[in-house]
Amino acid sequence: MKFSALFTTCCAPLALLGLTLVLAVFSTELTPLLQFDRQAVFAGEWWRLWTGHLLHTNSWHLAMNLAGLMVITMLHGNYYQRWQFLFLLLSGFLLISLGLLFWSPAIGLYVGLSGWLHTLLVYGACEDVRRHWSSGWLILAGVAAKVGWEQWHGASGDLVLLIEADVATDAHLYGAICGVLLFGVLHSFQQIRRHG
Repeated sequence: MKFSALFTTCCAPLALLGLTLVLAVFSTELTPLLQFDRQAVFAGEWWRLWTGHLLHTNSWHLAMNLAGLMVITMLHGNYYQRWQFLFLLLSGFLLISLGLLFWSPAIGLYVGLSGWLHTLLVYGACEDVRRHWSSGWLILAGVAAKVGWEQWHGASGDLVLLIEADVATDAHLYGAICGVLLFGVLHSFQQIRRHG
């Protein structure tokens, strides 16, 4: 891959990585203002529907999510133009937060990128399937098994200790569902553009 193509592929994910690192530096001050907080959202602080995904509980949480972002970018980054990545980012954040808000009343506070990483991974796997690559089906089966296991058994106790917080497994479920839904939306839009 040429450097220009690599830069284009990684530009938006690197910007996201940079933003989350900057927010991590000021997390003590920013977390109370930006984290997903059910009561604050209902009180009108709607920006938390997006900003909570950019924050993390500690350095391990941040490192794991940023490593996941880089792996998914290397796997499927060539599928996204910048506008597609931004659309997936903003709409995925919003839909996951709305899922937490209306269907997971036990979750009062939430931070982390992992729910949205499920969106990005599933979207890429759907694109693999569309291109008739068996890897897409394998990834979808793996994500379905992981999310199903989390819904049935919960997250690993070691992971809870590592990130110093409960794992919001519902965010992973909503993220995976969003990946399928947003693939359908963008694929339909591209079909309309082609035939229009």
